[in-house]
Amino acid sequence: MDGEMGEDVLSEILVRLPHKSLARFQCVSTAWRGLIAADYLRCRLPLITSGVLFHDAPRDGGGRQAYTYACASPSSPSGETGNGGVAEADDMGFFPCHGSSSIIDGCNGLLLYYSSSPQPTFHVVSPTTRRWAALPAPRKKTLLSVLSFDPCASPHYKVVCFTGWLPRGASVEVFDSERGAWREHGELDFGLDTDAMSATMHCFGGAVHVLAYSGHVVRIDLVTMACAVTSLPAPVSYRARAGHCRGRLRYASSDGSRLRFWELVDAGRSEWALKHELGINDLVPGGSSQTTTTAPTFLFMAFHPDREVVYLWTPGKLVAFNMEQRRVEEERVFGSAKEGAQLIQICLFPFSRHLASCLA
Repeated sequence: MDGEMGEDVLSEILVRLPHKSLARFQCVSTAWRGLIAADYLRCRLPLITSGVLFHDAPRDGGGRQAYTYACASPSSPSGETGNGGVAEADDMGFFPCHGSSSIIDGCNGLLLYYSSSPQPTFHVVSPTTRRWAALPAPRKKTLLSVLSFDPCASPHYKVVCFTGWLPRGASVEVFDSERGAWREHGELDFGLDTDAMSATMHCFGGAVHVLAYSGHVVRIDLVTMACAVTSLPAPVSYRARAGHCRGRLRYASSDGSRLRFWELVDAGRSEWALKHELGINDLVPGGSSQTTTTAPTFLFMAFHPDREVVYLWTPGKLVAFNMEQRRVEEERVFGSAKEGAQLIQICLFPFSRHLASCLA
């Protein structure tokens, strides 16, 4: 069939399919697998938008978990979308430990589950391919865990577990899926007092970037485990976030009325450039004249990896705002029945051969 219609026609069909169908269709033939895995097709596919939500209280008779995962259907191949899209909660029933485990982190299409009973157990799960893997138990008790995965670079992932706090660092164990084993790193040196470190982290390019309340970002290289400290251009609050756009580290800060977005120019000199500013009036006409009880709230969630677009959360809705065109480009409702749910993390990532083959 693929030989009869030609690769150009087949490509036009494939870019319009749901990403979960693409993952399955790699098994049709060697030709289909090669076409789906090609960079040409990947670059034409829209990004997948997914998120982890927190629910204040169990619902549905107490059977609802505190954390749920939702994924939005990809928009048009051109990347331009309109309003009204809905991100539905994924059916995780294929994962047998879903009911007895909790989602503790997510990264670019993978979820990290943890269960403490009957013994501490980690699972890495792919909702896209509906596959999962159980990790061997780490040697020590875990205090904080982070998942790192780059579907553009490799099918392999890492799980970083902080197992003990030191005055200016931590003891760490790292699971590498390529090796299939944990490796201990005795004394990681943050270069800052541990009390200053926040739990706000961002994984990119084989490193974990951690915001510190002292006004710094600490980059932890996951190969060498060396830490580098860079001063930030604005104070760190619970609304602050780090991310990457066009391969450069960015920092989002808020003073309560305006969001400011900075780009790192020189890490060694802690030099940043202010890229954009955003106020309530940019999002809602007359928003600044409303009272604190009636004015909508917008929390920064993420940068688009390739375009000057930022993603903001207002209760029940994820808003994509184009900073160059100064307009709302897209809105997605994260489940019409999720009143009271808080979006705590989103990921924007491309479908790729590494995502499709991960956990195979």
